[in-house]
Amino acid sequence: MNAGVFHYVNPPTIHWGGHSIEHLGEELDRLGVRRPFLVTTRSVAANEHIMKRLRTAAGRELASEPALIAQHAPGKDVSQASASAQVARADGIISLGGGSPIDAGKMVALNPGQRALPHVAVPTTLSAAELAPSAGVTDERGQKGGQRDPRLTPNVVIYDGELALQTPLELWLSTGIRALDHAIETILEPGDHPYSDTLALESIRRLFVSLPAARARPGAVELRTENQIAAWLGYTLPKVASGLSHTLSKQIGSPFGIPHGVTSCLMLPHVLRYRARRQPERAAMLAAAMGVYRRDTSAEELASAAADAAYQLIGRLGLPQHLSAYTLTAEQLRQAAAPLANADYPLEDLLAIYRAAA
Repeated sequence: MNAGVFHYVNPPTIHWGGHSIEHLGEELDRLGVRRPFLVTTRSVAANEHIMKRLRTAAGRELASEPALIAQHAPGKDVSQASASAQVARADGIISLGGGSPIDAGKMVALNPGQRALPHVAVPTTLSAAELAPSAGVTDERGQKGGQRDPRLTPNVVIYDGELALQTPLELWLSTGIRALDHAIETILEPGDHPYSDTLALESIRRLFVSLPAARARPGAVELRTENQIAAWLGYTLPKVASGLSHTLSKQIGSPFGIPHGVTSCLMLPHVLRYRARRQPERAAMLAAAMGVYRRDTSAEELASAAADAAYQLIGRLGLPQHLSAYTLTAEQLRQAAAPLANADYPLEDLLAIYRAAA
């Protein structure tokens, strides 16, 4: 193994388990937050159970009415949230919901020209945005842009399995496939990353067991917590967010209104089949974690077995599997693929992946 370096970027404090939202007040105290500003979504803000628990746990009034962020974090919503936080003289941020409000909360917390505000993220999906030192925002054309800065990483994450029961099951499970996408692309990422590989393989193993279990028992708090822990383990190598499955997904996600989790359902098996056959040792690791490893098989066969296992898992979860359901034209797919084409990933290969997903 070559020499290397690993930079820890996960939030310094992570709570998990049912009713862990009860730690919110003590964490706000520790961070010196007296006037927290809430960034969330319209649907979460309308959920009386979630909002009552959050307000009670905070133990103080919110600085103003919550900022409401639409899917894919539109730039206009983020700008409005930042302006509202400044008018309210907020001294800290609480983000609540999926990746869009959490990314927006990061941008509001960064507070250009001033010190970054303390940020407590309370995720209600498995997107893992709360673990990333980056944030994505969508412009008026539906194009996703991003910013990377270690200060974007939240100070505290609270994984509350009981709150997560309020998340619609399809959204929960599809973002679980996004979490699987993180773990698989960690294994396929070039270079040596033994720490992240160890956790990513455990993430894959856990997700293959716990996601179907959560579908079978949608009211089980302990299974939502297990899903959350598995998603956390799969995201210790932040550059996987720029892996091939993720980038192909982003090209068809925000421009065409396809949720992030669903784009992973559509793209992951086909990207996995394409990439893993070039990496025989990595294909074997993935197949073993998924429980489909077979001795004396070729790299291509192992890659195919892993891709089939991912595809079958998505099917068992009752999630979308065909890009054709979203009526993108051949020209739109070419326009999506063209900016990503390079010597490693020729345009025709990328188009073949999109066609395989159809």
